[in-house]
Amino acid sequence: MKFMDIMADTTISVSKGFHDWLKGKGRKGESYEDIIRRMLKPEFLNELGSKTSSSDDESGASETDASLENL
Repeated sequence: MKFMDIMADTTISVSKGFHDWLKGKGRKGESYEDIIRRMLKPEFLNELGSKTSSSDDESGASETDASLENL
């Protein structure tokens, strides 16, 4: 008997603010899973770091970190 990999969809609850933020990061035709997977790639993390490195405060937290906390 051959087994097939079957991926079931699931729901993850997020705040409206985070949903809107995530949606804003998407490209035309991307699913939320596509957006999240792309964001987890090193290229994105490097890009994110370069955009926030000049705005880090003394605690090491960036403005981006703070904006995500408010979502």
